[in-house]
Amino acid sequence: MHDNKKEFLIARNDKIGDFMLIWPALAWLKKNIPNAHIVCIVSQSSSELAQQCPYIDDYYIDMDYKSLKQSLSKYHFAASIAFFSTFRIGFLFKNLNIPVRIAPKTKIAQYFHNYRIKQNRSKSEKPEFEYNIDLVYELLNVLNHDEILDADDAPFWVLDPKKHNDYKEQFIQEHKINLDKKVIFLHPGSGGSSKTLSLDQFIELCEGLRSFDDYNFIIHCAKNDTEKAEYILKNIANNVNIKKIKESANVTQMVNNIACSDLFIAGSTGPLHIAGALNKKTVGFYPSKKSSTSLRWQTINNFHKRLSITDTDRDKKNISVDIKKTVLEIQKLISSEEIIGN
Repeated sequence: MHDNKKEFLIARNDKIGDFMLIWPALAWLKKNIPNAHIVCIVSQSSSELAQQCPYIDDYYIDMDYKSLKQSLSKYHFAASIAFFSTFRIGFLFKNLNIPVRIAPKTKIAQYFHNYRIKQNRSKSEKPEFEYNIDLVYELLNVLNHDEILDADDAPFWVLDPKKHNDYKEQFIQEHKINLDKKVIFLHPGSGGSSKTLSLDQFIELCEGLRSFDDYNFIIHCAKNDTEKAEYILKNIANNVNIKKIKESANVTQMVNNIACSDLFIAGSTGPLHIAGALNKKTVGFYPSKKSSTSLRWQTINNFHKRLSITDTDRDKKNISVDIKKTVLEIQKLISSEEIIGN
């Protein structure tokens, strides 16, 4: 065991967006137990984010059971939380002989954990990040923690100012940014999760916002979304100042790119939740499906910085919205003053 450290094992080994939504819970755990040494099991896609997360001390990429158990056997965990509970992870936690094992009360995997919390997340009665905080609250109670401190507000991720400013200067030059105008990112990809706006609706949004100001629009995309970006560039009105981002070579670059934006517009994807962690203004488009509501999957930026818009269900393939109304709501968010202290 690390000197004077209390070791905790955490699992959130699925998608990037889900991983970002445990950050407030981890921040709260660290605040209440400053000597907490948090070890996290993550997916390959989230590993670079885990490496940079200020609340994670060690991380392990989810691999075969034998290798994972061998790597984790050197610790003496006081407790574990499975934010995402699977049979294999539950079996692992039990076989590591962790005395306090906390997880949502769901599926057969719950029986490997000795503290199970009924949450019914699919009912979407509260935000996902609050469900995660509830599991930390249970942990603090089980450990008989004396005085539970209030959770902190955003931002949950602050980049190194000097490093990021150097990056931002380069970004401004590369993309020929007009410094007098806001920088608006739009992310047309779905990340393989829920559906998002059609490319034509993304175009209509930009054209509608252009009627208010000559914003710097940047299409944020991964390499597999290049065709979508090209479609937007080809079909958008000539008076819209829009460019395609230089595709991110890695997650660190993607995070620095997103940090250059004033506003990030996307469906409920990993990049949207990264923007939330950085406390950027966000516009998220959500399906009307009960388990994927805007309430459940809201971002973790300050409340006044986020706008959530729900599908009108007029299109089976894509999210559809009232464009005129949406443009006005986004423009209102862009024009809103920053609250001092945030």
